Amino acid sequence: MVLELQKPRPIWQIMFSTHHTDVGLMYIITSVAFLFMGGVLALLIRAELFFPGSQIIADSMTFNRIFTVHGTTMIFLFLLPFAAGVGNYFVPIMIRYKDMAYPKLNAIAFWMIPPAATLIWLGFADFTWYATPPYSIISAPGPAADMWIFGLKILGVSSVLGAINFIVTILKCKHPDMSIGQVPLLAWSFLTSSLIVLVAIPTFAAALLMLLTDRLGVSGFFNPAKGGDPIAYQHLFWFTFHPEVYVLVIPAIGMMYEIIPRFSRKPIFSHSSGIFAFVLLSMVSFSSWAHHMYATGMSFTEKTVFMIGTLAAVPASAMHVFNFIATMWNGRIKFATPMMWAVGGIALFFSAGAGGVVNAAMPLDFQTHDSYWVVGHFHLFVMGTIAFGSIGFLYFMFPYVTGRMYNERMGQAHFVLSFVGTVLVFFTQHVLGLYGMPRRVFDYPPIPEWIAMNQIATVGSMVIGVGMAIFLINMIYSAGKGKISDTDDPFNLGGKYYWPYEAKNPHH
Repeated sequence: MVLELQKPRPIWQIMFSTHHTDVGLMYIITSVAFLFMGGVLALLIRAELFFPGSQIIADSMTFNRIFTVHGTTMIFLFLLPFAAGVGNYFVPIMIRYKDMAYPKLNAIAFWMIPPAATLIWLGFADFTWYATPPYSIISAPGPAADMWIFGLKILGVSSVLGAINFIVTILKCKHPDMSIGQVPLLAWSFLTSSLIVLVAIPTFAAALLMLLTDRLGVSGFFNPAKGGDPIAYQHLFWFTFHPEVYVLVIPAIGMMYEIIPRFSRKPIFSHSSGIFAFVLLSMVSFSSWAHHMYATGMSFTEKTVFMIGTLAAVPASAMHVFNFIATMWNGRIKFATPMMWAVGGIALFFSAGAGGVVNAAMPLDFQTHDSYWVVGHFHLFVMGTIAFGSIGFLYFMFPYVTGRMYNERMGQAHFVLSFVGTVLVFFTQHVLGLYGMPRRVFDYPPIPEWIAMNQIATVGSMVIGVGMAIFLINMIYSAGKGKISDTDDPFNLGGKYYWPYEAKNPHH
């Protein structure tokens, strides 16, 4: 059935709505805007590192400010809000309910993001997104650092409110005929990631409050000059942010669970094992935070416990990968743009996981700690898995949300450029770390291997940038002028493999 598009509603009507599709759309559009803002900062960083010495950025302080805002933007203003937007838009549809459990609270959680982002971008703090003491207490400039702390506090409250809403919506508002085991895996991904948020975020909220009072001179929790312990901050930080990695990756895997069966034209191989793997990941996410801290002087026993806890995530992750491959096996796969992004994300997920095993093993971690290996591993996970799954799902949902089809060739060109660029940047950074280059540096000595690999990484980042420009043009043009799509089966998959969830879409 070809859709007859209605006249678009005024933007103010969407902005002041509490309906889950409107709030979800605002989350998604806002997060994509921040993706491009953070991406520009990433290109500046890579351009600066093309040669040793100062090229574009005047000094190390400015470099650190750009570095901090880039990392904060990509994690807190792109990846987390994008996942929240997808969940808001589709979870009520999937569980056959009219809206989120608390629509007004849902809108409030979104509208906390713009003021928080304003604080972060106006402040431009210079201590990286870790805010590690004692530097963040003693040396970081006052207003900028305080604005960053308040911005993160607001974003934390927003995440907790959203998590409560998802949990109550899925557990209490699903259709009476739907058992919890029948809930789609995308909704399960939001349920498990929201449970992680409820446990993890309050710890970092406490750490930020303690950091702020230390900066004001009221306390000395993390200030060595007052008898405080900076290592305690690292424990609080990583207790939140290692699980936070799973808060990011679990929804991206859930998005792949919607894409892969449809474009393989087969049912998912094992729905129950997908649920089990999500639950297992949510539990083991709290067993591995201190593998970031092997070099801080922990005892061998403590390190061993966290090494085992980190490796426990491997079986759960492997279950998802096996589920994806088994679903595709003997399927009639259609490599449309969403499927290309999903399959590319699986391949890079495997690669990033293999690098993570190195970080988990004590002898190898000491060799790569605080080097560009860690930068490559983290970004391969974030870009190669989470962003690939998210962007693939954005292409997948585009015709269902807008009623129009994007340009398929431009979408495929975007994928090819992004995949090639990701390999060039982040695989090279792994090798650069093995050659000994430390991370978070504004300048580096003119070692020929370092120069060559930094230049390869910079070229790769520019390739990604070209792909993202194509993506932006494709989305904007297609949303207004794209071919009107078939509402039931825009990807021509046929039969029962089109979108199975029935709902009236107010954006058509």
